[in-house]
Amino acid sequence: MSTLQDRISTGIPGLDELIEGGLIPGKVYLITGPPGSGKTTMGMHFLIEGARKNEKVAYVSLIQDPHEAVKDMMRFDPSVQVYAGTKRLLLFDLGPVLWRESAHVPTWRSVLLRIREIAEDEKISRLVIDPLTAIEFSMENPAEKKAELARFVRGLEDLGVTTYLIAEMTDLNRYTEEHYLVSGVIMLHYFLLEKKMVRAIQILKMRRTKHETGLFRMEFTQRGLVVRKGSPFEAV
Repeated sequence: MSTLQDRISTGIPGLDELIEGGLIPGKVYLITGPPGSGKTTMGMHFLIEGARKNEKVAYVSLIQDPHEAVKDMMRFDPSVQVYAGTKRLLLFDLGPVLWRESAHVPTWRSVLLRIREIAEDEKISRLVIDPLTAIEFSMENPAEKKAELARFVRGLEDLGVTTYLIAEMTDLNRYTEEHYLVSGVIMLHYFLLEKKMVRAIQILKMRRTKHETGLFRMEFTQRGLVVRKGSPFEAV
């Protein structure tokens, strides 16, 4: 089992404590949850933490202009603009490029080729791909789909870059192939409780880690996301 020294911080107060001190470097993690639950903000926290430690990190957007994510994050941490300006935080808008190159929509293979170029050219240590759900399989057979996704995840791990894959999940009872193939799954929840919307976080999976499994309260503060020890059902 990895030691604390082997791990890297998520950049979110209270989260590292739930996963034995942080993430295992070079692995792929899935951040999933419904719209508005804080997935992109979680990804930006992760990248800023790396940039703060003089790492070179990258945010890859497959739909929206990545500068929009930076603008949103500036509300909580203005340093994100400094890191983007000094190229410690690199922004890549792959959507338009991949849509032009693909006959239909981006495939796992086309995205991986681009990511490999970025990782090798820029020597990045942390990566966020947002959103994973913008990529479609180039084949219909379920077994071939799983094999293609497995190659995608393995290809990312071969790069040695710690990666967040961000994905929408509206059906919390349905698990897809990526849940089984990645090294960790962090699920964000956003639900109505006593006439108030409440956020929560749950560690569904974290390989080689003794992690918490319950629901923990998560809040947006003036400095961004914070994970609390209390139950989300006691938040209101």
